[in-house]
Amino acid sequence: MEKVLVLLLVALVAVAYAAPGPRGLFVNLDDGEICLNSMQCKSKCCQHDTILGIARCTHKAMENSECSPKTVYGVYYRCPCERGLTCEGDKTILGAITNTNYGICLDVGRSKQ
Repeated sequence: MEKVLVLLLVALVAVAYAAPGPRGLFVNLDDGEICLNSMQCKSKCCQHDTILGIARCTHKAMENSECSPKTVYGVYYRCPCERGLTCEGDKTILGAITNTNYGICLDVGRSKQ
């Protein structure tokens, strides 16, 4: 039994490293590729349009674009903001449950000036 588990582990590692180039089979996915979680995407955003829709990697929300706050689930209806921006909008528990917690990406540093 132990030999079978070791052989299975070695085969899994070989398959994971077999992908050519810097992109892997399950991680470092480019925009437009099918994903299950944001951690798989280079952009760190896995988005779907409907609950039954296929999720795909896409870029994060730019300034003045619609956004969602970061979630533990890793799949979004609207992507979180790019680095340096904050998603200003509904941050209530009810908004998270009903999936209406969208906001707008704003540069807080610029708006304070």
